[in-house]
Amino acid sequence: RSGIIAEYGKQWYQRRVRAAENDDDGDEGQERGSMDIWVDTGSLGKIIGRGGSKIREMERKHRVKIDVKKDEVEGGETKVVLIGTRNDVLDTRDFIYQVIDEPDNL
Repeated sequence: RSGIIAEYGKQWYQRRVRAAENDDDGDEGQERGSMDIWVDTGSLGKIIGRGGSKIREMERKHRVKIDVKKDEVEGGETKVVLIGTRNDVLDTRDFIYQVIDEPDNL
């Protein structure tokens, strides 16, 4: 289920990105917006960190706002909203997926 939702969100956002890229307004990638992604609830700790340290670091590094919607859970996945410029949101999404896919330290 998560793969389908993530792929749908990715495709929808890519269509918006392509549409924005076709505009010649000179601020490519700087349009602000948001993207919803669904993260396995068991993996939230990997992106939040102790006391929120990792999520704050990602927000600072990627210049985005990350809003974990703990009250929006479906099928063992939690909604996470990324807010920022198109490029920053896409970079953050990719980084989050990379962090989630990293094996746990044993």
